Amino acid sequence: MKKVDFRTALPNFITITGLCLGLNSIKLAFEGEFEKSIIFITIAAILDALDGRIARLIKGTSQFGAELDSLTDFVNFGVCPSLIVYFWLLNQLSFYGWIACLIFIVACCLRLARFNLDVEKK
Repeated sequence: MKKVDFRTALPNFITITGLCLGLNSIKLAFEGEFEKSIIFITIAAILDALDGRIARLIKGTSQFGAELDSLTDFVNFGVCPSLIVYFWLLNQLSFYGWIACLIFIVACCLRLARFNLDVEKK
């Protein structure tokens, strides 16, 4: 069993905390607590800005951390905002609102996949 290294665990913990905030923002939006939902996504964005910087600062970068960050970005900045807007406004458009939500999520996913391929080439 591999020993856990604090230098890689700390940034990953920050990333997972941001993911939990994003997922909770969906729950809050579903319950109609849109202001709290936006606050949670904003805090998640701040953590997203910090996790990579901290990892580089303490020399704790890892491929796992990069993949975790990428997946968390998709959830927090693709899925969460789309669902928040759907619960807030787009659900009134029924089918068309949901299609708009899906288009945004798929576009975010495709953009992130393309970005990840570009990063791997460098």
